[in-house]
Amino acid sequence: MAKEMSKNTLSIGDIFAVSLPDGNYGAIRVADQIDYSYLIITTPYLGTEIPPIENELLGDILLQNRFFYNNDKALIWVEGKAPKEVIYIGNISLSGNKGKIICNSFGGKWGDSVGIEAFLEWRWEFDRENFEKEIQEEEKRINEELKKTQKPMKMMKDETFWSIISLLNFNDEKDVEEILEPAVSVLAKMSVKDIKEFEEALSYKLYLLDTKEHAKNIGEYSYKEETQDYFSADLFLYIRCSVIAKGKEYFELTLKKPKNMSGDNSFEPLLSLASEASTRRTGKDFEYITGCDYESFSNVEGWK
Repeated sequence: MAKEMSKNTLSIGDIFAVSLPDGNYGAIRVADQIDYSYLIITTPYLGTEIPPIENELLGDILLQNRFFYNNDKALIWVEGKAPKEVIYIGNISLSGNKGKIICNSFGGKWGDSVGIEAFLEWRWEFDRENFEKEIQEEEKRINEELKKTQKPMKMMKDETFWSIISLLNFNDEKDVEEILEPAVSVLAKMSVKDIKEFEEALSYKLYLLDTKEHAKNIGEYSYKEETQDYFSADLFLYIRCSVIAKGKEYFELTLKKPKNMSGDNSFEPLLSLASEASTRRTGKDFEYITGCDYESFSNVEGWK
């Protein structure tokens, strides 16, 4: 019988039911673990009841097609303990799967929104008009709240900042941890003050790239003011991360010439670099609010 989460430890293959906003249930599966981080798969299951462990959908991965997704698998790395609201169903061994599942997306702390993708895909298919309208209105509301002057606090010196960025290891086909590790390792050996100044510098550089002209040059999903097509604020942020990950020269060139932006690359994991270093340095969660917000549309001057 399914029951609320009560396990002291999580195991690869564990299946949980999650409550969705419409009152239905979805289901997620633990696919991998590194320290206190877990790779979570959202399954295609969506129903009025908690599924039994025998349900075939619990072994599948949901494919996402809403907005800018194109048959993308619903996978995400999260940190920390599972929320108490999730309901343990059972365990399905992954030993029969061939190869390790690779995922480059980090969702931060494991919250109650993990597993909501099945519901969002349902809305995309059956309630798209209202769904798009709600998303656009929410982004507009956030934009209005951010219409204020933002100034960075003390930032890490540029030379030090870019030396850390240069440590990102993109050689060969490496997973996210291997790409970030050299930079995280060096930053974690610095003081907490240095880590905060690194985050401040990163946020400010992302903020500077947050302009309408840059958004108009990210390829297929570029911002199109004249047609009012859907524009993903998250994707734009992740593409800006990629610009910085490529180093100082590329960043400065792209800052001056927005047409140098590319929609072919994104690197969301850069957002977790300071957090990973801080946690390793202190053993605690990284809690720091920067002077400039790097979320899309925060740079009001850049969007005039």
